[in-house]
Amino acid sequence: MFKDVFKNFKSHCMTGISYMIPVIVIGGFCTAIARLCGNVDVQGTLGYAFISAGNAAFGLMMSVLCAGIAYSICGKPGIALGVVAGYLSTQVKASFLGALICGFLIGMMVLWMQEKFPDSKALKSMYPIVIYPVLSGIVSTLLIMFVFGPPLAALTQIIVDFFMGMNTGSKFILGFLLGCMTGFDMGGPVNKICFSVVSAFAASGVWGPAAGKNAAAMAPPLGMAISALILTPKKYTAEEREDAKVAIAMSLCQVTEGALPFAFNDPKRVIPAVTIGSGVAHGLVLAWGVTCPVLHGGVFSIPLTSNPLLWVAAYLIGAMVTAVIVSVLKPARPVEAESEDEELKVDFDIEIG
Repeated sequence: MFKDVFKNFKSHCMTGISYMIPVIVIGGFCTAIARLCGNVDVQGTLGYAFISAGNAAFGLMMSVLCAGIAYSICGKPGIALGVVAGYLSTQVKASFLGALICGFLIGMMVLWMQEKFPDSKALKSMYPIVIYPVLSGIVSTLLIMFVFGPPLAALTQIIVDFFMGMNTGSKFILGFLLGCMTGFDMGGPVNKICFSVVSAFAASGVWGPAAGKNAAAMAPPLGMAISALILTPKKYTAEEREDAKVAIAMSLCQVTEGALPFAFNDPKRVIPAVTIGSGVAHGLVLAWGVTCPVLHGGVFSIPLTSNPLLWVAAYLIGAMVTAVIVSVLKPARPVEAESEDEELKVDFDIEIG
C-alpha cells in the first residue's frame, strides 16, 4: 500500500504543484495589476482590491499544494484535510516542505483507514464526511504544529537566509546550476526537480529563482531557432528549419519542449548547448537581482518582473549562448535522425518468452 505511494512520489508531488501553479499565477498577476493601479494601502481602491486578491492567492497556495498531493494519493477524502493542513503549514512557517509532508501524511493515513476500517453499511456514508477527516485532522494538526512544523520552519529559514546572503557571484553559480537543471532534459524529470526547488523558494517569498526559471525555460527553443534560421541554416535539414519557426512561438509561450526535436536528432551537441544556455540565463537573472511573482507565463510574465529590460537581456543572452555553442559544434552537413531501417531493427529485436 505505502510502497506504491513512495514509488509514485514524483507523480504525487507534480499533481500538487500543477494545482498550485494557477493559484500562484493569479496571485502574481493580481499583485502586478495592484502595483499599476497604485494606492494599495487605501481601502476601497482598485489597487487595494487587487493586492488583497494577490495576497489571498499567495496565502492559499500551500493549502492547494497539500490538498493536491493528498487527493493524488487517496482521492476526494484528502482534499479538505489538505486545505487545512496546508494552511497550518503556512501559519507555522513550515512553508513548502511542511505542506508537502502533510500532503503525504494525510494521503497515507486515509489510505490506511480505507483499508483497515470495517466495511460497514451503517458507517459507509460517515467515513469520508466525519471519520476520515476528524481522525486524520487531529493527527495532522498535532504533527504539523508540534513535531514537523518547528524544525521545518527553521530549516526553511536557514535555506532562505543562505540564499539571500549570497553575493552576486554566488547567486550566479546557484542560478547557473538551477538553469542547467531546467534545460538539461527540456521538461523532463530533472526539469521538474528544479521546478520544485524554485517553488519552495517562491513559497518562502523569494522570487528571484522564479524569474530565472522562466528565462531558462524559454531560452532553449529560441537558441535553437537562432542557430537553425540565422547562424548556420545549412547545418540543419529542411524539416528542422521548419521546426525552428515553431520553436520561436514555443519559446515565447515558455514551452521548453520546443527544443526537443533538435535534441532527438542530435543529442550529443544540442543537449550540452541547451543546458549551458539555460544556466547562463538563470544565473544572470539571479546575479542582477531580477524577480518575478509568477512561475510561468512566457512573454506575458515580462511586465511582472522587477526589471523587464534586464530580464529580457538575460533571456536573449542565454538563447545566444545556446545558438553559438550548437552552431560551432554541429558538423557542416545536417545530422539526420536514425534511419527507418535502424528503427525497424530495434523494434523487431524483441525476445519473447
